[in-house]
Amino acid sequence: MPTQRKIEIVEEFSEKFKSSKSIFLADFSGINVAETTKLRRSFREANVEYYVLKNNLAKRSFKDAGIDGLDEMLTGMTAFAFSDDDAIAPVRVIKQFNKQISKGTKPLVIKGCVFEGKVFGPDEAEAISNLSSRDELLARFIGLLQAPMTNLVDVLSGTGRKLVSSLEALKSQKS
Repeated sequence: MPTQRKIEIVEEFSEKFKSSKSIFLADFSGINVAETTKLRRSFREANVEYYVLKNNLAKRSFKDAGIDGLDEMLTGMTAFAFSDDDAIAPVRVIKQFNKQISKGTKPLVIKGCVFEGKVFGPDEAEAISNLSSRDELLARFIGLLQAPMTNLVDVLSGTGRKLVSSLEALKSQKS
């Protein structure tokens, strides 16, 4: 019979999972306390929530949140990293952590993810990790939109400058 505390945990995480843009599931076995502390600090700095939750409670939370297809990923030691702001932030922190871990420490292994409401396995989650953030993509798009306008302004101002230079040269020849 479920205790009141477990019911509260399931309700809390159901709401968190519903509101998250992405949820990454990772196997954290083999990581020592010092490395885990560094990892948690990195997650906090990136505005990413990181929790370890019992698999049965996670299954119930995902079910209540309306997310299906994660049962086969919820085996062994599983940590959950999710963000309400930047969908790519959790996996970026994981990749950065895996690059910086000390020798002999096992890296975090991504088991899968829920990204923008869709469930992906480990291979797709790795591909998602190579995406740019939404803000970076928007900045590139705006740059592409501005480039033709900037070139047009340069051409038009260049023609005006040449005309003025020619008129000044003609004036100096006649004087």
